Amino acid sequence: MKVFLVNPPYKPEYGRFSRSSRSPAVAKSGTLYYPFWLSYATGVLDKEGFETKLVDAPAERYTEERVLELLKSFNPNLVVIDTSTPSIYSDIEFGAKIKNLLHNTFVLLVGTHPSILPEDTLNTNRNIDGVAIGEYDYTVRDLAYAIQNKTDLRNVKGIVWRDGDQIIINGNRDYIINLDEIPCVSSVYNKHLNYKNYFESMAQYP
Repeated sequence: MKVFLVNPPYKPEYGRFSRSSRSPAVAKSGTLYYPFWLSYATGVLDKEGFETKLVDAPAERYTEERVLELLKSFNPNLVVIDTSTPSIYSDIEFGAKIKNLLHNTFVLLVGTHPSILPEDTLNTNRNIDGVAIGEYDYTVRDLAYAIQNKTDLRNVKGIVWRDGDQIIINGNRDYIINLDEIPCVSSVYNKHLNYKNYFESMAQYP
């Protein structure tokens, strides 16, 4: 069972888009946040024994074409795409491209925007299979197990998903009480990311 988690590219010609920032944007200072929410979910999946790949496209300056090449090579069963409100239409369109490339892959959007507007997000493009609501560390884990074991997705708390022409709203997931259960995110950074991508000199910017 393979899971590909991606902070997707967004207008790389303008600079590196910091989607995890409090106010997502291309930072003129060069500051780029780690994709920490995706990284926590990756850590949970790694702990459960799933084969994962975490790609931070803005940090690597990857184009859509490059990420699609990586996706095709990895051939995941589940793709988890981070989103933000400023980039949401681009994020949805990129998710649709993934679905067109990998027809049998479940495409899931995560982040604050789909959490607040799940049905609106799904109705924007029929190629998006589902969205996660709120904290998604265990939601992604449970969805991965459901896909792997071919069990009913209605049992996965915290997702809104597409079943043919119908949008199914599953129950909300309880908040994680014991945060120490989640693997330390630094181990995910060391395994999947290049820390040098997250430090730039302000002198490079006018």
